[in-house]
Amino acid sequence: MNAGGQGADRSNESVADARALFVLGAPRSGTTLIGNYLASGPSVLNLGEYGGFHLAHNVAPASLGAIPGSFRDPYLRDLVTHAQWFAEGLTAAHGKDWYCDTTPWNILAADRIAADIPDALFVLMLRHYSGTIQSLRRSFESGFGWAGATWADSAGVWAGAYQAAVALPAERTLAVSYEGLCADPAATLDLINRWMEQHGYPTDGLDVGQLTISHAPPSSGPRPTVAVRVDDAVELRPIASFDPLCWSGDIHRMVWPVVEDVHRRLSAQFASTYVRPSPPPRMWIHHDVYGLVPAELDGNW
Repeated sequence: MNAGGQGADRSNESVADARALFVLGAPRSGTTLIGNYLASGPSVLNLGEYGGFHLAHNVAPASLGAIPGSFRDPYLRDLVTHAQWFAEGLTAAHGKDWYCDTTPWNILAADRIAADIPDALFVLMLRHYSGTIQSLRRSFESGFGWAGATWADSAGVWAGAYQAAVALPAERTLAVSYEGLCADPAATLDLINRWMEQHGYPTDGLDVGQLTISHAPPSSGPRPTVAVRVDDAVELRPIASFDPLCWSGDIHRMVWPVVEDVHRRLSAQFASTYVRPSPPPRMWIHHDVYGLVPAELDGNW
């Protein structure tokens, strides 16, 4: 049986040699950007947002729910096996050694994927809730309903993803700061490359030009990128990770109760990687009695 007409038979030993890299995090946290960069080498198959693992681990069980039947659980387990086999088969068929899956929702099944694929590597993209939520709002305006219909809903997308980050195996996971990437792309890429090399990932031939491509939602128009093409060269440059002019005390009041617990957990677990951008110098809240009043963050940022 072939995977999509291109895969390899399950009994083919070469399939088992294919190794996996998962770039995951909250949607709009840079998973596609960094995933495309890490998958640009000659020995890596870029699966993009493959979705097979997400379907098998998250979507299918939720869709079936508690439907009774003697073969429900074996079917779901076989679906998980097929998601891995399909990815490995494609990798072998294309003559590659690794595959890279950039589906951000894989984070919701991080513990199960790590257990099923004990030599898989993970790159966790960490982005502060403020910039992520702003980008999710733009995604919703572009027609992506999963991004959340309200500010609080978008905050829930962020929190729901990152609350699963604790399940990632620390020894096989590199946490990458999106804010750090935006502030100092050269230093962040150097950190990524060195860690990947130390863990056996092929970094020769990676195309830094991938960082010149914007993956912003269509309605937001062109967005700044951490790299630009100048003549025949690619130059890295810092950009802002968050727009303070598009944040307010009213917005903060809506999202903070949703993100607070996960935000504090990330701050504790990834103290050097989960970076907070500078908050707006003054934010205002509409008060029913006093009108506009300044928001008091008191460290809640």
